[in-house]
Amino acid sequence: MAVPKKSFRSIKINMFFFFLLLAIIFWALTKFSKENSAKIEASLVYTNLPENYLLGDENENSITFDITSNGFNFLVYKMKQPTVSIDVSKYFDDTNKKALLSTENLKEEIAAQISYSGEIRNLSKSGMTLDLEGVQSKKIPVIVNALITYKKGFKKVDTLTPSPDSISVAGPKKLLDSIVSITTNELVLQNVDKNISNKITLEKLPFAELYSKTKDVVVKQTVKEFAQKKLVLPIKLINVPKQTTLKIIPERIEITFIVPIEKFASIIAQDFEIVCDYKQRNTEENFLTPTLVSAPKEAKNIEMLTKKIDFLIFK
Repeated sequence: MAVPKKSFRSIKINMFFFFLLLAIIFWALTKFSKENSAKIEASLVYTNLPENYLLGDENENSITFDITSNGFNFLVYKMKQPTVSIDVSKYFDDTNKKALLSTENLKEEIAAQISYSGEIRNLSKSGMTLDLEGVQSKKIPVIVNALITYKKGFKKVDTLTPSPDSISVAGPKKLLDSIVSITTNELVLQNVDKNISNKITLEKLPFAELYSKTKDVVVKQTVKEFAQKKLVLPIKLINVPKQTTLKIIPERIEITFIVPIEKFASIIAQDFEIVCDYKQRNTEENFLTPTLVSAPKEAKNIEMLTKKIDFLIFK
């Protein structure tokens, strides 16, 4: 049975491409199996730093070198850049506080980590002195970030205080110098009617190279229920000339203030002192200004209901 001319032509074309493919494969095998010299670039990674040391900014991130190998290996290196890991503690000298790698050290590390048994040539760095920074520490104050509202009739007695009020931060000196405080994450409390004692986390330090063991603080504040109280107080005159008799109008002043409920009954008029200084009188309008010079610390929001004191002089 005769083979159609069209089918015979297709077989010839397929055979042509088959042998062409074989030729390309043999050429590639021959080409890539030959050994040649080429420049390789490897990334550098530094591990296992000595205690109390951090890596500085001036260290090399990569290194180049020449090797002799076949094309298949070069193809692998080009597709994925090799990485060479440097164990810093292995080369750290505790006497001079430096890590030194000679040219031979670098060659040994490269050869071992890229699985190369030949000669490493033409290193871009003929030895390295690693840039290490000693860790220092300093204390920085804690700033409380809080939004607090109090229930009607309740008020704070003291300021909101963190414990501890400062933390120790360790890291490179240049980074430590750039921070002066650390802030807590926001604390929001509403309608507070009792003492505050809340644990709150600190914000993250601004640089990854900085470290602190303290991650949170406890913020405290005394909160009490207050009531308003009124008292009528005598006015004390000072710096009145010896031969001058002064009559003031009025002679007593009413004050209002708020005080914790448990202290309401114990705070009396004798706990306060209001003074008018004759030397500080207003000579144009002829009046004295009352000044509160002492009061118990529990009394808050003190207000004198009379602001001016008239006076008459008798000589």
